[in-house]
Amino acid sequence: MKTILVIDDENMNRMSTKFILEKAGYNVVTAESGDEGIMLLSDIAADLVLLDVEMPDKNGIETLRELRRIPKLSNIRVCFLTASGSQDDLTEAVHLGAKGFIKKPCRPEELAAAVEEAFAKNDDRLMLVIDDETMNQMLLKRIFGREYHVAVEKSGEDGLAFLGKNIPDIILLDLKMQGIDGEETFQRIKQDERLANIPVIFLTADTDRSVEQRLFKMGAMDFIRKPFDPDIVHERVRRIMELQRLQNLLQDEVERKTNDLIHSFNKIQRLSEQIILALSAAIDAKDAYTNGHSDRVAEYSREIAKRMGKNDTEVNDIYYAAMLHDVGKIGIPGEIINKPGRLTDEEFDIIKSHTVKGAKILESISEMPGLSVGARWHHERYDGKGYPNGLKGEDIPETARIICVADCYDAMSSNRSYRKALPQEIVRAEIEKGRGTQFDPAIADIMLKMIDEDADYKMREV
Repeated sequence: MKTILVIDDENMNRMSTKFILEKAGYNVVTAESGDEGIMLLSDIAADLVLLDVEMPDKNGIETLRELRRIPKLSNIRVCFLTASGSQDDLTEAVHLGAKGFIKKPCRPEELAAAVEEAFAKNDDRLMLVIDDETMNQMLLKRIFGREYHVAVEKSGEDGLAFLGKNIPDIILLDLKMQGIDGEETFQRIKQDERLANIPVIFLTADTDRSVEQRLFKMGAMDFIRKPFDPDIVHERVRRIMELQRLQNLLQDEVERKTNDLIHSFNKIQRLSEQIILALSAAIDAKDAYTNGHSDRVAEYSREIAKRMGKNDTEVNDIYYAAMLHDVGKIGIPGEIINKPGRLTDEEFDIIKSHTVKGAKILESISEMPGLSVGARWHHERYDGKGYPNGLKGEDIPETARIICVADCYDAMSSNRSYRKALPQEIVRAEIEKGRGTQFDPAIADIMLKMIDEDADYKMREV
């Protein structure tokens, strides 16, 4: 069983982290300060340290810096468990060999996955040297042999063959070689998707700046001049590898943040849909004879929008507007809505007010401004004789023109307080009759086609 030391000054964080990781199968020891953690590490064989950045007295970066100075602990795996994500912290932690960052707070499954990933990272990094000079090969092995497994190939052909089976962490590539030279070898490496992001440093005695400029444009990370100065070679490789690790960490963080945003957006989207459905149900509950009306009108409107060639976003917007087209009826007295007999002129005026009432309710939803369009204008007529504003033709918003046809179809094809559902042929005839007067003719034609395709009159059962 692997042992993890959690160093965090906040007791709640220590206990929750310990609980999660013990459930994941790890042995967990905790410390509340950097000094206590270092003292514990002299007595226990920890496989990983989870280290908070922000702590009093000695912060996480200072603690890791001290660990690296202790020979027995210098190679211990360390991940930062922290709410701090500053670039300075990231950079310093990478310099000190941290395996990664785990953001606080995080879900239990995220914490367990991050720890598992930290254990999965291989410390035995692979360096490929492609150089036809034996002395250079020996020198580079001596410089990097303690930090890398150094593989050596004597030609571009041999190097490419090696890369066909292995993916190194870094490539040191001689520019001038017999056969396939360094430049052509580099071009082939960059053309391979598996290898394209591996940092490549050229080894050369050539001082031609035009060659350097060309290769830098192609993606070379650096040039090292021959003969080598071991300290300079080591420092340049170290800096490039640190930069690569920092970029990977930042990329991981960007991906995590992006995934979090997508998760939050989807959650908000689901919540919005649920609120719309709940409002729709509340509307239909006002009228005992039209249960399901809003849902059916929305389905008809969605189908019309699809047949008009609308994209998915536009179709969904029209669907939601149709779901709430009658929301203003919430403000109409139930005895008027459910009156079995003919309405008086005064009562009909009250019913008509649901368009303006609904628009006022929905205008407050700033994130979905199109919702109020259907509510306000779905009773406008194409000939200008509708209400509440007497709009005419294409002055009526298209969404409202779509909902108008769908609403009238459902009104005729469903049972009402004052009559039974009309036969399909009568419904069709009324839509045909209203084409160009009550309805936008192009939208009416789509509804007529939908009716004609519905030989068994089942569309009304949606």
